[in-house]
Amino acid sequence: MNGPMKKSSEAFAECLLNVKQAAEFLNVSEMTIRRWTNQGLLNCYRVGKRQARRFKSRDLMAWLERHPVATAADQLALGIRGVTVPDGSHVTHLSAQESESLEFAAAFVLEGLQTRETVCIVADEDKAGAIMNILAEKTPHLERFSASGKLHLSPGLDSPERHAQYLQALAAHAVGRLRVFGDMAWTFKKGWRTEDLAQLEKTVTSPKQARGCLFLCQYALDRFQGREIMMALETHTHSIYNDRIIENPYGGHLGTADATAP
Repeated sequence: MNGPMKKSSEAFAECLLNVKQAAEFLNVSEMTIRRWTNQGLLNCYRVGKRQARRFKSRDLMAWLERHPVATAADQLALGIRGVTVPDGSHVTHLSAQESESLEFAAAFVLEGLQTRETVCIVADEDKAGAIMNILAEKTPHLERFSASGKLHLSPGLDSPERHAQYLQALAAHAVGRLRVFGDMAWTFKKGWRTEDLAQLEKTVTSPKQARGCLFLCQYALDRFQGREIMMALETHTHSIYNDRIIENPYGGHLGTADATAP
């Protein structure tokens, strides 16, 4: 190739940014860039034998116009180890021990109550009772939150459709943000299959459902099998394991910033 065609090709190549440059341009992680392109949310070009991602600056500028960059104020505290995540995040906690499970659940719920969010605990009676006992020790007059409609307890509903509708109704009537904790073992008593769990998690992860909400779904490693754990990793925006939070490399939903921890 030579002449004008060669110059045109070289100019085209020069105007393309790689993943690292695109991430710096949008002030997000490289993983977020890959996730957005995998979902078809951000336009990219594939070049070379390895089909590497490349981006035009005008496409990135158009993205910024449609999705203003999130600020620190858009980050929400989980209440766990100082971790913050973007609005609408759907987090899974892979818990190894019951004590850890209860600690994280209570901390997540307490953060919501202290910031005047509407909070829902979805768990079987024993787990919900254990969480409430911890909260009662940390929060005086806990019953006032329930009386004011700020704290809801649910054993879960019989189908993914009905449970999703329940969460949507809570979000619609919530005063302020809705924060939902779910110990997903409640689905055992409802006879749910892995496919049912996946259907619910994908519904919750949709931007329409998630925006203005914050979800933490707990999967106990001694109760769920590998198939369910992989499903949990694939359908959440972030995952927590061994006190470490990571952004989901498989998909999740559109996030406007990255998870951060000190």
